[in-house]
Amino acid sequence: MNYRRLREQQAAEAQEKRRELFSAQGHANLRERSHLKHNDALRNQAMKTTESLSLLVSKMGEQVQRSENTTTNLIHSSEVLKTTHGQYNTIKYTINIGNKLISKYGRREFTDRILLGLALCVYFGVVLYILHKRLPLVGYFI
Repeated sequence: MNYRRLREQQAAEAQEKRRELFSAQGHANLRERSHLKHNDALRNQAMKTTESLSLLVSKMGEQVQRSENTTTNLIHSSEVLKTTHGQYNTIKYTINIGNKLISKYGRREFTDRILLGLALCVYFGVVLYILHKRLPLVGYFI
């Protein structure tokens, strides 16, 4: 029952629309409606375009902010690396100086041992010479 009534109502609406379309006044209304639909479509398209542009601008702003943060981090990291490099160069220089000093002290130690050995030989030679001159018995053993 409701189904029939619904079909009859739809058929009546369709008949009414047909009459409007074929009448002269309906033709003007149709033109006005198509013009309004066209304006609505343009307005909707403009709104969608505006929204997408707005979204694009916000994404670009976020990307610029990320780029700024990345640039700031890179600058800070570069400064830290420069400082660290300078400290490593200072440590390297200090180690090189220490190495040179240690090798120099090693050479001096070797030279001092040779000089000490020679001094002891000269000392004992002098002692033996003095003993040889003062004590005639020591001369027989030497």
